[in-house]
Amino acid sequence: MKMRFSQMLVSFAISLGLLTGLEIVTSTILPAFGWHEYRLTFNVLIIIFLAIRLDSPVVPWMIMGLQTVHSVFSVEGWALGTFAGLIVMLSANYLKEVLHLTTAFMTMFTVQLFQLIWYITVTLIICLKISNFDKFGLIMWSFIPGSILLSLLSPILFWVLEQVWRVPSDGGPRGVEI
Repeated sequence: MKMRFSQMLVSFAISLGLLTGLEIVTSTILPAFGWHEYRLTFNVLIIIFLAIRLDSPVVPWMIMGLQTVHSVFSVEGWALGTFAGLIVMLSANYLKEVLHLTTAFMTMFTVQLFQLIWYITVTLIICLKISNFDKFGLIMWSFIPGSILLSLLSPILFWVLEQVWRVPSDGGPRGVEI
């Protein structure tokens, strides 16, 4: 399926609004209820959706835009997340032919796999920055509980994003071309 550029801009603006709303909830409301230990990174889910469902040279720019909005709510810089997002996007491009997110279980499994790729990339870069790989397991473990919860929520968020991006629920083997 081919998407018009104007439709892509509207869908991207809605995705940015959704990300902003989710970031406000996860950075203000959840800590007010006592959820301090782990962070839900919805930006990762949106980027995984774009990487799997869209087939366009514009996707890296969308990843950078999403990470820029995310960096307003997080101490994580946009560059580290953009780099990890591009690694995930490249991995998804290699696997697009076999990725068919037709069931909730496959969506959760696929999202968890790509989140692991994301968090391993981020953890490796953090360990390189601090020049201490002894902390690798501790840093990596801090991402796991939130990633499991996000994987469980991924079928719902992917359904919402399918409506925003007007992508068929089966996605097809290559996603939507822009």
